[in-house]
Amino acid sequence: MKTTLILILTSILIVSNWYTWIYAVTVNKLIDAAFGYFIFPILSVFFGILFLKESHNKMKLVAIGLVIIAVIYLLIDLKSTPWIGLIVALTWSTYTLIRKKIQVPTDLGLFIESAFMTPFAIIAFYFIVKNGNNYFGLNDIKMSFWLFLAGANTLIPLGLYLYGSSIAGLGSSAMIFFLAPTGQFLLGFYYFGENLDVNKLISFIIIWVAVALYLKDLAKDT
Repeated sequence: MKTTLILILTSILIVSNWYTWIYAVTVNKLIDAAFGYFIFPILSVFFGILFLKESHNKMKLVAIGLVIIAVIYLLIDLKSTPWIGLIVALTWSTYTLIRKKIQVPTDLGLFIESAFMTPFAIIAFYFIVKNGNNYFGLNDIKMSFWLFLAGANTLIPLGLYLYGSSIAGLGSSAMIFFLAPTGQFLLGFYYFGENLDVNKLISFIIIWVAVALYLKDLAKDT
């Protein structure tokens, strides 16, 4: 029963993360969301050290410190603070920590999480249809295909990531994840033409340095 309740909590966390991410895309805040996914790997390293007693050294602590500096730097200038990114980072890193902690098989955990959120999804879908905003159905096969593919592209990587983190350290598996926000950042800046002010650019550079330091340290251990 305790594990089920914990999985209900993780389902709320992951849905919050997905909703924030989708919201970021729709309001042209992809760069802010990417910032959150850049923070997440280092935050996971910190959680791994703090809660799972994973090994750490001076280089890892320096990387964590740089991320903290980057976040504080943005918090000083409230006009440019990427709250979307902070929510993305905190919900995702907390989700992965809890899933790692409870040691539930990946497929079973995802099934329970999906089952818990299904009634809420059905209710939301009902109101979407009622308001005439439904794009999923036989009337538009192409759009329905893309929507279906978007769901698969979300769930399959999540399952693979959870499986990887279950057999590896939380910090090590999380660092591979930094490839995703790199693509998101490039899409937001070059494809969608989102604005990147100086403060955000400086914070990104600090985080990129933190990621590079951690990956360099990780390479020495392999």
